[in-house]
Amino acid sequence: MNISEVRRADRLIVGPVGRLDSATAPILDRHLSALIQRGDTRLVLDLTGVDYISSTGLSVFLAAAKKIKLVAGGQLALAGLNSRIRLVFEMSGFLRLFPVFATVDEAVAQP
Repeated sequence: MNISEVRRADRLIVGPVGRLDSATAPILDRHLSALIQRGDTRLVLDLTGVDYISSTGLSVFLAAAKKIKLVAGGQLALAGLNSRIRLVFEMSGFLRLFPVFATVDEAVAQP
């Protein structure tokens, strides 16, 4: 799994690319944990490059959100979910847990 990072205003845009499953979820989990530990707690996950997500992949988002919640002012937003990924988030109830935006631009524009 490749993971890009781009800073925009006070947000760090994190862009995983590929499948997010039991083989790759630990990679993203370690990456997000390291970002949060170094103080990057206003994250936008750009999921336009993710073409599959398993329940193990979903757990990475939940773990990151819990870590960020412990930090005042932290936020984890999701952007760019394709129809398949959005359906997985919807069926699992995760759409209620995260701010979800159609685009990264919309996510960054939020206070």
